[in-house]
Formats: sequence, C-alpha cells, structure tokens
Amino acid sequence: MLETSPDIDNLLRSSEPDQDLIVRAVVDRYRTPLYQLAVAILQDADEAHDAVQETFITAMLNIHKYQVGTNFRAWIYRLALNTCRGYLRKRRTREMMQRSLMIAQSRIGKAESIKQTTLEQESISDLWSAVDSLKDRHRLVVLLRFKQQLSIREIAQVLETNEKTVYNRLYDAFRKLRVKLETSGDYVQVGKRFEL
Repeated sequence: MLETSPDIDNLLRSSEPDQDLIVRAVVDRYRTPLYQLAVAILQDADEAHDAVQETFITAMLNIHKYQVGTNFRAWIYRLALNTCRGYLRKRRTREMMQRSLMIAQSRIGKAESIKQTTLEQESISDLWSAVDSLKDRHRLVVLLRFKQQLSIREIAQVLETNEKTVYNRLYDAFRKLRVKLETSGDYVQVGKRFEL
C-alpha cells in the first residue's frame, strides 16, 4: 500500500505554508511508526526516542529539500534510517572504547564484564532475535518490510537502491534465517510470518 501523505503534501503546496501545522501533521502521523523503526534498529527505547526527535528536527530544517508530490513517507523514513545509523556509529565507537577499557581491566584482573557481555550475546532464542542477528543490509529490509509494512518500492526509496536489490536482500535474509532456524525447529513459522 503506497502512502504519499497527501495531507502533508497539500500543506506544503500552499503559497504560505503554516509551519506549526506542518510540524503537528508530521509528528502526529509519523511519531509512532518512526519510534517503532528506531527501537527495532537501535534496540534501546531512550536512544530511539532521541533519534525520532532528531529526525523530526532534521525533517523540518530540510523540508525545502523534499519534492512535493513524491513519497513523503519514504523521505522521512530515509531521514530516520540515516539518523539511526548515526546513533549506531556513535555506539560502535563507544563500544570500542569500552572494549579497550575492558582489556585494560582484564590485565589487572577485572574480567567480570567480559563474561557478562559473552552471556548476553548467546541469548538469541526467537525469530526476531534471529532477524536482529543478520547484517544491517539484510536486517533493515526485513524490519522495513515486516515491522514497518513498507512496500518494496518504498524500501527501495528509503535505502536509495532499486527494487530488485531489495528483493535480493529479502531472499538472502530468508535463506540466512532458514539456516539459523532449521536447527531450532522454528523454520515453519518463517514462511507464515514473512510473506512478500
């Protein structure tokens, strides 16, 4: 189902757009779905909330770059995705620093946090945990398609790629999920949960 946000487009088409009305319309329509996307990507409610707020600020500061009449939904999802990627980059830097600190601590006999991290990494137990373990290129297409219910065309627009690439990534993701889930007996549920 293609949603082009005609209300927002109509607001933007007016000769003197009411900025407050546009902000309210965007926030009302996209607060929940963008938050769900951010939580799925970042797996942290507080970071997800911050990422959504940052997405709205970025959207309003760059609303002049949006081409009225194109797909506003895909445009704002792309902004949200890029914001979340920025948060992930910051997190990876922070984690690298923490790992360095843990290595230094282990040299002086404090390795408890390493054990805890290892135990947490071994806790994958259901379908979405398996999805979360995929690489970003596969995980994002699955999240956008099945959690956010974007069409293949919209996913292609969000990721700035073509529809065939999206289909290929979904196919690869399903194949990887099948391998992960066949051993646990959950493979039958993959076909039921994921229908293109």
